[in-house]
Amino acid sequence: MTTFVSDGSLSARAHYRESVELAVQRNGNSVGLLDAWALVKRRIRLLASVIVGCTLLSAIASYTLPKTYNASSEVVLERKDVRPFATDASLTSLDRDRSAAETEMDVLQSRQFAGRVVDRLNLIENPSFNPHARGAKQPPDDGGGVLGNFRRVIGIDRSPNRARNPPDLEAQRDRAISSLLSLFSVSRTGESLAVRITVSNPNPKLAQEIANTIATLYVESSLEFKQDERIADKQRALNTGGAVGFLRQSMTQPLLVTLRSEEARLLQSKAELAAKFGKNHPRMLDADSQIAGVRRMIEDEVRRILLDLEAESLKPSARIVSAAELPNSPSFPKADIIIPAAFTGSTLLAFLLALLLETTDTRIRSGQRVAQLLRLPNLGYVPRLPKHLSSRGTKRSSCIPDWSNVTSAEAERSIYMASRFSDAKQLHRVVMITSCHHNIANASTAWGIATAAAADGRPTAFVNLDFRQHGVAYLKSVGRSPELVERYLTNEATLSEAVQTIPSLPGFGFIDATRVMTDPFRLMDSDKLCALIQALKQSGYDFVVLHAPPVLASGDATWLAPFVDGVILMVSWGETTEDQLLASVSQLRMNHAPLIGTVINQVNPEIHKRHRYGGFVITSKRVPASGWIRSHYRGNGKIADHPGTETNTSPMVSANATHHSSSSTV
Repeated sequence: MTTFVSDGSLSARAHYRESVELAVQRNGNSVGLLDAWALVKRRIRLLASVIVGCTLLSAIASYTLPKTYNASSEVVLERKDVRPFATDASLTSLDRDRSAAETEMDVLQSRQFAGRVVDRLNLIENPSFNPHARGAKQPPDDGGGVLGNFRRVIGIDRSPNRARNPPDLEAQRDRAISSLLSLFSVSRTGESLAVRITVSNPNPKLAQEIANTIATLYVESSLEFKQDERIADKQRALNTGGAVGFLRQSMTQPLLVTLRSEEARLLQSKAELAAKFGKNHPRMLDADSQIAGVRRMIEDEVRRILLDLEAESLKPSARIVSAAELPNSPSFPKADIIIPAAFTGSTLLAFLLALLLETTDTRIRSGQRVAQLLRLPNLGYVPRLPKHLSSRGTKRSSCIPDWSNVTSAEAERSIYMASRFSDAKQLHRVVMITSCHHNIANASTAWGIATAAAADGRPTAFVNLDFRQHGVAYLKSVGRSPELVERYLTNEATLSEAVQTIPSLPGFGFIDATRVMTDPFRLMDSDKLCALIQALKQSGYDFVVLHAPPVLASGDATWLAPFVDGVILMVSWGETTEDQLLASVSQLRMNHAPLIGTVINQVNPEIHKRHRYGGFVITSKRVPASGWIRSHYRGNGKIADHPGTETNTSPMVSANATHHSSSSTV
């Protein structure tokens, strides 16, 4: 007899606790690129959806959002280390430059200067700056409709008033000035005296025109300011006795300061000489000559400065070093920047979202995780039936595990092999198969385990106690009335009348007891269940499989636990959560249920392998030789004393015969 070793084999269970601890330690030390790649594969659809969606949206936005063009012009402030009329001589040259640059930047962003730009370009007639200009599009008037009435009720009615007159020109000009100030910015780099003027506008030609106009007007304004300042200086000079006298007293040029100091020293020396000599004394005449020479030098320097001031007043204090060019590409949105940035950001977001979903997803998919939670072996994985077998109108199996068509039969057989013996090497004779919650495939898996035991040569009885919907087609098509079970429990019929058999599978019988388990017609109690199990054993059935209702949906599984030798708990792959599993095991253990292990049902082999959930999912297509069934059994279900020779003339199933097919383990 061929034995398939799975997670719950007898030899593995002897050292199971140690192997689980080693597996946990090994898994904890293997976190790295493989785990990251497994996470990517598990959430590949989510990652692809987020990345593709965000990138596509960014691409659409890049080509559909209104485009904005930037035009920049640059002006340089003239540096003046020597200020003829400076009254802040204590300031250093760097401080004066910084103060002057900041002041000029404030002037550029003032409303008065912006008003000059509006007037020069006549922006008051531009609809983009003045919504009341001629040709400006007015919003549609929906004040008379249902939407307008609703807006008026909640106080957000913004429909234009047809009877309202437009504001005056001054208000419209202020509106244009505010719009212009919001469209341009002024900046400079470090301590540089170069000021950059940047204008943003949907119209590239208008942006260029505004930038150049601002620069030109600023240069013109600086010239006008210097001329006005010169006129004011002349007026102050006239009021103080002439320009020369004013300059002599107020200017702080180094040469003038030196000359005035020399003049003062000579005057003091002359005063000392006057006390000793007369005015015609040669030394007195020499002193007068020196004083006159110094004063002539002062006068010459003052006249030179006046000429320089006159020439300086004709030059602006700023000059244009870079005129704005017509922008060819928009500054926003930039597809070459937005799309790669969106791709990078969406990739990071997708990974974070996938990691969050992975950490919050507690659905069971791995037998190792079940072993960590329960310290129980996972007996195996039962694959999901292919679509062509699970579709409507297709039977899973007529009665016995058809290994040539059904991929789950070999997995069910391996589960039976793994659960035959207890830790004391005693055969389990009564096994209850239950689940955490209802799944239509649970009954099919329990039926497959029972038929695998019968095909292995062990007389088996299958008792279905779950009244919920199941997928066992043979149970649905039985010919006997379910009332026979009720009659047997009331001693009105024999066990042979209640037990139904399958001609093609001798030694296998089944009872559909769902009717007696349904309230208010529950006829099955503890004594009758014990009597039924004992009667089945006495009738020659060596292995009894009880398919009980789900633990979390009914208390029947907990009630049946003390009457069996072992309990197999089925977990739905990708559906049962860790909390549901722990709650189910807790209820079973409260009634001292002899748990054998778990079975993960409805596994998708391809996804299970691709996502690296661990464990082995056995799928196979077998063509067994089954002539041994007839020779191993008598007609009453008893095992024959002398089994005959195996033949291959019957389509029945044989687990002991040679298998002429290939098996695959995922």
